[in-house]
Parts: sequence; C-alpha cells; structure tokens
Amino acid sequence: MAKKGRVLVIDDEKLIVKTTCILLRHLGYETLEAYGGESGFTMAKEGKPTLILLDLVMPGMDGWEVLRKLRADPEMANVPVVIFTAKEYANAEVVGNLQGAIGHIGKPFEPEDLEEVLRKIEGGDA
Repeated sequence: MAKKGRVLVIDDEKLIVKTTCILLRHLGYETLEAYGGESGFTMAKEGKPTLILLDLVMPGMDGWEVLRKLRADPEMANVPVVIFTAKEYANAEVVGNLQGAIGHIGKPFEPEDLEEVLRKIEGGDA
C-alpha cells in the first residue's frame, strides 16, 4: 500500500499516541510520535509531517502554545493541524479554527471519526 502522508501525533498520553499511530498506519499513513508540547514542536520541525494531530491539555508547553509556534514558523505555517482533545473541551474546535487549526477530533474517538477527518483533508474540504 502506498503511503498517504506522514502524520505527527502529539499527546502526553502514551496509550493514545500508540493506538492512534497503529490506526493511522493501518490506513496507510506513516507516523511520528511525540509525548508533549516541547517534543512535539521539535518533532514537527525535524520530521516534516504532512498533518499534525495535536492534543491541547499537556504539561509544560500546551497544545495552544504549540499551535501558535507552528503558525508563526514559516516552515511549519501551512502544515494542517487537527485539534485532538477531550470531547468535554467544548470550545476547542471554534478556538482552534480561529488559531489556524483545520479540524477537531474529540477523545475518546471512534476510528470512523479519524477516517472522516482524514477524508476531508485529502479531499480539500477541511
């Protein structure tokens, strides 16, 4: 199967990162893993992902700060970012879109939720 792109998953919960990456690889994506904001930003710069799934609530550098830094960096400003956070965070999608994110996936999520967002991005609907 041809690879569809390289997705960076940034989350401080290791199990979420691992299981999400397994699903992404099953769907044909190459994956990169980061377990916090600082390492996520560094991995984004080094790994050159084509998409980033970004948790918001993390110790240290949170997802909002990572998103701001990505949008301010000329090399990373156009990489699509999907907010990947708890469903209880009601305003995450609206605020994320205002700050340059292109979508939202609430955790816990069903595989179909992730597939739907990926289809929208691939189809240019995001």
